[in-house]
Amino acid sequence: MAPFYKIAVIQLQPKEVAVEDNYTRAESFIRQATAQGAHLAVLPEYHLTSWCPDHPDFVAACAESATYLPRYQALARELHINIVPGTICEVHDNDSDNDDGNKEIRNMAYWIAATSGALIGSYQKRNLWHSERPHLTAGLSQPRHTAFDTPLTWADEEDDGGRRPIRAGMLICWDLAFPEAFRELVLDGAELVVVPSFWLCDRSELDEDRLRMNPDCEQLFTNSVLVTRAFENECVVVYCNAGGLSQVTAPVYGCVGGPGLGLNEETMGVVEVDFGAVKVLEREYKVRKDLNGEGWHYGYEKQGKGVKGA
Repeated sequence: MAPFYKIAVIQLQPKEVAVEDNYTRAESFIRQATAQGAHLAVLPEYHLTSWCPDHPDFVAACAESATYLPRYQALARELHINIVPGTICEVHDNDSDNDDGNKEIRNMAYWIAATSGALIGSYQKRNLWHSERPHLTAGLSQPRHTAFDTPLTWADEEDDGGRRPIRAGMLICWDLAFPEAFRELVLDGAELVVVPSFWLCDRSELDEDRLRMNPDCEQLFTNSVLVTRAFENECVVVYCNAGGLSQVTAPVYGCVGGPGLGLNEETMGVVEVDFGAVKVLEREYKVRKDLNGEGWHYGYEKQGKGVKGA
């Protein structure tokens, strides 16, 4: 029987550099998600600080944010729920010259395992949005996007009666625009991709040309690409965005449970996801099988644990 898992997308509206207040609201939502039976809770990008790099207290708030990761770990142990706490901006030493002297800011996502509270996956944002580049350091030290085993499981097709972990990967916001990032995760066996985001879709940042051509173009792009990534990669995509449209997309189903959450609204959605859709599309489309085949001709290389379902 295919596994069904409940996933909570917590569309927090972070206040600028109000780290403790933002955490308090995030914790409350996670407790509500647990009460509704969620197995995984996901928060948005910059959920502790908001994105305000010119604020005089932004760097200090980033440094403070790192101390909250253990608190999320304790919450995962207490509530027995997997948590992806959006992204946490961390301040690290850096020998290169930048605006902050010998410091650099890394935009990090983590997967915290239910019950144990262990950090089983981490990712530093690689594809920075243009306005982020003067302030953040891209995560280019690792040559590839990589996946990892999660506490979520399903039947192991190679072991009758056995179970195996669902493999997951993480991307962040503007990474969504790069199908290559998803392909690398799928090549490492990812069946679930979690994407915290801080993407404004309410026309507030549109230039004159886009407003004239299609004022809803950001919403169109976001909704279209989330469904496309799920289908073309035969994987479940969890998108949690501070700016709205937070949703879970899956092969066959598209957007699970109806349209994404509202724009600029602090709210939470909990949806039950049929991971069997991954196997259905693997059987019909065989994208993973082709990726793993000897005749694959687009230059992607097999890696890690390899493509599942091949």
